[in-house]
Amino acid sequence: MGKVKKALAFAGKLLLYYAAIPFIACLVGVVFYFGLLDFAVVPAAILLIYIFIRWKKLLDMREAAVMNIWMFAAVAIVFAFTAVISKGDFTGASRTIISVVCFPFIIVPYSDFTLIIVALVTYFIAALTCAICAGFRVKAARSVIGVIVAAAALFVGFRAYGNRSEVRYAGHGFKYMHGYSSTDFTDYTVYASKSKLVTPDTDPGYMIENEEEMPVMDGAEACYPLYAAFAKAVYKNIDVIEREYIQSGQDSGANGKIVTFTNTVVGFERLVNCDADLFFGARPSKSQQEYAKNAGVELVITPIGKEAFVFFVEDDNPVDSLTSEQLRAIYHGDVTNWKDMGGKDEEIVAFQRPENSGSQTMMQYFMGETSLMDPKKYYVADMAGVLDVVAQYANEAGALGYSFRYFVEELQQEKGVKLISVDGVAPTLENIENGTYPLTVDLVLITRKNNKNARVEQMIEFILSESGQEIIRKTGYAALGN
Repeated sequence: MGKVKKALAFAGKLLLYYAAIPFIACLVGVVFYFGLLDFAVVPAAILLIYIFIRWKKLLDMREAAVMNIWMFAAVAIVFAFTAVISKGDFTGASRTIISVVCFPFIIVPYSDFTLIIVALVTYFIAALTCAICAGFRVKAARSVIGVIVAAAALFVGFRAYGNRSEVRYAGHGFKYMHGYSSTDFTDYTVYASKSKLVTPDTDPGYMIENEEEMPVMDGAEACYPLYAAFAKAVYKNIDVIEREYIQSGQDSGANGKIVTFTNTVVGFERLVNCDADLFFGARPSKSQQEYAKNAGVELVITPIGKEAFVFFVEDDNPVDSLTSEQLRAIYHGDVTNWKDMGGKDEEIVAFQRPENSGSQTMMQYFMGETSLMDPKKYYVADMAGVLDVVAQYANEAGALGYSFRYFVEELQQEKGVKLISVDGVAPTLENIENGTYPLTVDLVLITRKNNKNARVEQMIEFILSESGQEIIRKTGYAALGN
């Protein structure tokens, strides 16, 4: 019987060290965070509190403090190991490992990466509580080593987690304007206090004074500074109208009432669905044209300026120029190493863009009859499950990407890159204007035929006028007729 009692006593101590104290601390966190307890947790909490009271005489707070410090370190080590192996992806097998290690907390309504945070915070609170109860008379050497190990593991883990695919390949991640923008357009809104919008030197000679007659604008992200400048020039008091609308909290997600901003895909759908009157961007893709046709909408496409479709690499890449044939070979998958293009012996990481985006549509036109290889993708978990997403450009060794010149140079969206020449011609504004750059494309305004708002045709006339073309040129695009 003596051995049985000792075994039970030892088991009780382990339960106290490993479960009761940390779990009670965890419950405090749950109450603080959620403001309530999950009903399934209550019986377990009562049981563990009873065990704690029943066996507390067996508890050495000095030992408990050290043990919880090392439990904290153990969770940190598993976090680091899992983050490095999975490249920051806490789904699937990674989640299973975390769940096993964070055993006492799995009944709490947390999952994935959040579970790690809960466990770390819980063990830290438990260790601190025990240390306080022991008057901080803990075994210093063991405690210090545990803290050092935990700190090193957390550094490695958070570094790997911060560089996970969801962050690395998600674009620029600028989270505002209802998630549509990857660029800070704060100073490009029509109501900005420090406006970067250009104004024409010549008198537009045209003004829309009635708010109800103002055509609703939308378009590609790179075009927002342009069409916002058009509106600022000829929509009377548009700054007041939009400021009051945004401040009223009525915005349903289009980032404006009249000068709206979504993106190429959503903006085009809004035009077809009669939620917008003017769409600014690149020529629509085949699927977008089919979408309009199925909706019974006839489109009017009006070239209003010129732009360059450009390719870019890291600024330390020795390759400065590629031919159209070489670029097609890379994106078809025939060429995979830069040494075959006169560069370093390293893999070409050729990034693409999401389907129906302006640059992806242009890329498809550029490829012609040559098919694009499958794009690089990564996986994200959301409420719908695990989704695969097209990986956007990241500054990796050997990276190659494409976009429009205005986006890269004027808005400075990409950092640490250089534009490469195509067929020996650099994508400068001068070469765009004189037509020598081979991938010069039209910047277009798309409208619906037979739009009942007469101001739509007047806006087209204004944009093609001297004042409108001046706005295009001063914004950073090439005007027509050059």
